[in-house]
Amino acid sequence: MLAILRGVLCGARHHRLGTDNRSMKNLRSQTLGMLQRIEALSGRPVEFKPDSSLTLRATLQLARNGAPSHVLRYRPTNEPLDYWVAYQAGYLLRLLELPPAERFDFAGTGTAPSQVEELLSTGQPQADGDRSTLEQFAEMTAHWALLNLRSYAIGMRIDQWLAGDHPELRSLQAAGIRSMQQENLLLLSKHMGGMSIPVPLLGPVAAYALFADRLLGQTSYAIPYQAAGVLELGAELLAILDKLPADAAHDRELVDAWAAAIGMAGWYAWIPYKP
Repeated sequence: MLAILRGVLCGARHHRLGTDNRSMKNLRSQTLGMLQRIEALSGRPVEFKPDSSLTLRATLQLARNGAPSHVLRYRPTNEPLDYWVAYQAGYLLRLLELPPAERFDFAGTGTAPSQVEELLSTGQPQADGDRSTLEQFAEMTAHWALLNLRSYAIGMRIDQWLAGDHPELRSLQAAGIRSMQQENLLLLSKHMGGMSIPVPLLGPVAAYALFADRLLGQTSYAIPYQAAGVLELGAELLAILDKLPADAAHDRELVDAWAAAIGMAGWYAWIPYKP
């Protein structure tokens, strides 16, 4: 969840992107500036590739193991892509602005699927047909829950930064948030047989709904999570976000505090980042 940098970099990016580059040329100068900042901090360019198979609007793959560039894949569209580019750039900027010794990757420990199985087995009566798909649903839910734990905790920091420092993206940000909220609502009805996502694991999306309502000055996004019984946990997670300093040096502390509140401590580990 897209651009050609100006000046000297422009010609190089034209060479890499090929012909499908229409969306990239219309990025605003502020968005291009974020990408230039990534390049300056990392010493590697950002390469952009259209990918119509993406379910997200854009996704960023960091340059590792000698790769010559970071790769930002985007779903081709006629709509402005600045918010999605800026949002993805925010994750990498927060990492790169830390001293090298304080940069860490988030990685699962392998225990999450069994923990989800336990949640499903104890909290949701299993029909005979469900038992055969329990492992599959637990693994899928564990992957999703770990992704959301990190991405929403830090993603809210990115949205705060964009709202405060880049008001020119306000309308695009509101549209992007609306789109993500609509997609998240589908999670409340996601089932496999008689199984559904355990309520505690919905905490990050409930927190994001509360956050979005507050950021945009409304109340509608959080309403469905009240009926789902997860709004109280969402409010607790949002309070943790508000309590901790907003700089990137506290991102791991924020994720860890959310994990403890949800019951996900031990599902992941922080490992030193290697470019």
